[in-house]
Amino acid sequence: MRDKAGVLEKLKANGLEIHGEKYQKDLVFFPNDIKELTQHLLGRNYMRIREEKKNGITRVIFTLKQPRTNQTDCIEHEVEIQEKDISEMTLLIETLGYYQFITIEKTRITASMGDIEICIDEVAEIGSYIELEKFGDEKDAIKIQNDLYALLESWDIKKEDYTSDGYDLLVYKNRQKN
Repeated sequence: MRDKAGVLEKLKANGLEIHGEKYQKDLVFFPNDIKELTQHLLGRNYMRIREEKKNGITRVIFTLKQPRTNQTDCIEHEVEIQEKDISEMTLLIETLGYYQFITIEKTRITASMGDIEICIDEVAEIGSYIELEKFGDEKDAIKIQNDLYALLESWDIKKEDYTSDGYDLLVYKNRQKN
């Protein structure tokens, strides 16, 4: 995102309440047999342990993601775990045949617009991004994506600035260049 401050001002001008900032640290796990790292393979499972800190409170969320029709259309399952269980959960994931691919650190500001969650992220090593998320039926995935793209366009965020890669792949690709 080229103009983080401008996007935040547009959100406020549209009457959206901006929620407080939180810190997130993601441990991302890929299946052991996936060595081609340019994109997530459709239909395959990827796992994440997210440590989230806000106002002195830490939450830990385990997530399983499975890309469906493209990189931005995923089935997701999440469950909150205890902070003390991170190392045991990591061992469990590795025992299931996954390896820790990358760690991502970011600060996130959120807002909501109806059933759309808006995330403004400052991701270590790669910069500022906006992420829109809306849950729905799998049969509506393309329509939901098109609606979200239209919303971005209405905020003067152009298609040439979009990426379908997740932060895990963006950070990885950035490290490969350096």
